[in-house]
Amino acid sequence: MKAVILYALAGGGHLSAARALKTELEQQGWEVALEDSTKPFGRLIDFFCCDLYRFSAKYVPRAFGVCYRLTDRKKGGSGAMRALGAPLAKRLLPVIERHHPDLVVCAYPFSCQLVGLLKARGLLKARVAHLLTDYGTHAAWVTEEADEYWASCGEAAEDLIRRGVPKEKITVRGIPVNPKFHERPDRAALRRELSLPDALPVLLFMAGSFGVRSVFRVFRSLDALPDAFEAVVITGKNEKLFRRFQKLAANSRHRLHPILFTDRVADYMHACDLLVTKPGGLTTSEALAAGIPLAVFDPIPGQEEDNARYLSRHGLAVLLHPRKPAGSLRELGVRSLDSEEQKTEIR
Repeated sequence: MKAVILYALAGGGHLSAARALKTELEQQGWEVALEDSTKPFGRLIDFFCCDLYRFSAKYVPRAFGVCYRLTDRKKGGSGAMRALGAPLAKRLLPVIERHHPDLVVCAYPFSCQLVGLLKARGLLKARVAHLLTDYGTHAAWVTEEADEYWASCGEAAEDLIRRGVPKEKITVRGIPVNPKFHERPDRAALRRELSLPDALPVLLFMAGSFGVRSVFRVFRSLDALPDAFEAVVITGKNEKLFRRFQKLAANSRHRLHPILFTDRVADYMHACDLLVTKPGGLTTSEALAAGIPLAVFDPIPGQEEDNARYLSRHGLAVLLHPRKPAGSLRELGVRSLDSEEQKTEIR
């Protein structure tokens, strides 16, 4: 059996979820290919789907939120999205068909609409599944042509039903994450390997694709706490932010370990006592799989707000308020750790 997973590079979570799903399906015996669903259309569509999305979410989040809600008004995504996709759908077909798939998985809303158009025109015979990568839903994820919906959680499944999706098409599958996050390594050994203290809580900060400015502000807020702790900040490929944290580390109240891009995010989640991050669907799912307490900040209006509400409502994360900083680590789900038993208990 062959499958194609369609993703986009808007934000990074779609690709990470696609890769994790690829691993999962391959373990079940599938032959799986990954394809960027925006590549066949050239730079202009890539700009609108990825670059413009990143810019608006980062610099004009309120405008992004307004657009997000305006396009979330009717089944099948916005009429504008289908109209835009109509002349593009045929260009995506060869990318899919060269793999001769039995299953096409759409891990990005725009690809859902394009594949839906191909199915509606009778040009695609494979089964189609939509993989939701956030804890809320949006009209763009919904098409009449999809055969399956893989929901992130029960509430997302219920929302899909309210949007008119037949219940029998929906499976609550969760957001796929790399199997490394489900492992439970020896924390003491991992801390020694990562040069982290054994006797103090360690906070892990991650900026994500859009939290560059706000993660700096959040760290300075928590750095003012009287609690003893150390901190790790993963800045990804942002060298400017890395250098900024390096300068801050020289004068911060708590010892700070700035780290550029690393492929050991799972190890850091297993080794640390609290993750402070933007509420992206993939990162928060990785944290839940790793079992690390979670605090989220500065959600972008739209899907991140939906994620933050879901996580907060179910007691899965603490929502940090910029005008009401935490008074202690205990408020964030972390307490002073005096023994390995206490460290294990909060996990």
